[in-house]
Amino acid sequence: MKRQVALDTETTGKSDDGTPGEHRIIEVGCVEIIDRKITGRNLQLYVNPGRHVDDEAFKVHGISDEFLADKPNFEDVAHELIDFIRGSELLIHNAKFDVGFMDKEWMLMGLNEKTSEMANVIDTVSLAMKLCPGHQVNLDNLCNIYEVDRSSRTLHGALLDAQILAEVYLAMTGGQASLNFSEEKVITNEKWIRPEGVKLPVMPLSEECHTVHMEKMLSLAQTHMIRKGEEGQPSIAGSDWSDDFDMELLVKGEDEKKSDFKKRLSDQKKQMIEKILTPQQREVLQEFKNKDNAAQEAWLDRVLGRKK
Repeated sequence: MKRQVALDTETTGKSDDGTPGEHRIIEVGCVEIIDRKITGRNLQLYVNPGRHVDDEAFKVHGISDEFLADKPNFEDVAHELIDFIRGSELLIHNAKFDVGFMDKEWMLMGLNEKTSEMANVIDTVSLAMKLCPGHQVNLDNLCNIYEVDRSSRTLHGALLDAQILAEVYLAMTGGQASLNFSEEKVITNEKWIRPEGVKLPVMPLSEECHTVHMEKMLSLAQTHMIRKGEEGQPSIAGSDWSDDFDMELLVKGEDEKKSDFKKRLSDQKKQMIEKILTPQQREVLQEFKNKDNAAQEAWLDRVLGRKK
């Protein structure tokens, strides 16, 4: 019996060189595969990182500081993860990233063991580069190549991405008896098909995540020209996927102060928010901003020692 585990993590962010730095894991998702069959046995852990989630990371996975506030610390649930992966063949897309974060967590716990000592780590990025030369090997593109449905993936989530990785891996290696990386040719002559009735978990989208996402989209739309204005008419900014975001493309005047231009942008964004979001959604957005600002200030107080 061959037991494999597809694994993915979400984090508070990453340092400039791609290493964990001061960042921590906030979610782990695992999907079990036995003898090339997804068993339905999964593991999903949310953990409180004890620090602020970076804005860029939040845009990717939508997991907020408020959501994590009542979750357990990593060391309190680490035994569940260790039990799930120990002795398995661990499938990780860009393994260096996830393994680096997990090894940091083991170190902080005082555990004298690394992930590679718990399981046999397989980097599915390296595998995909061998199987799909000349193609981009991110999960989204691999789903396109191998016709794996990813329609429920509106945001990244560790469990959902682990599920997709498991299916992509099975599709990539269909019909293959062994994975010998020294072989010059890898045969993939059997198309993997998701078993009938099996559905990917749909990552729930809260009202808070929706309103924050809409605000981010507005900020991006303000600087994205979609139609050049005819003579004497302003160009139009907005989004390529919805005309709800259409607005005049604001351009800084030659003699205009930066502060004045920023105010025009801010006023335009405020008008668009009032147009797109309901009063209730605007209230949810403001509550999120207040909590996020408070969490950011509390984090700065801790790391900078501003308060004792």
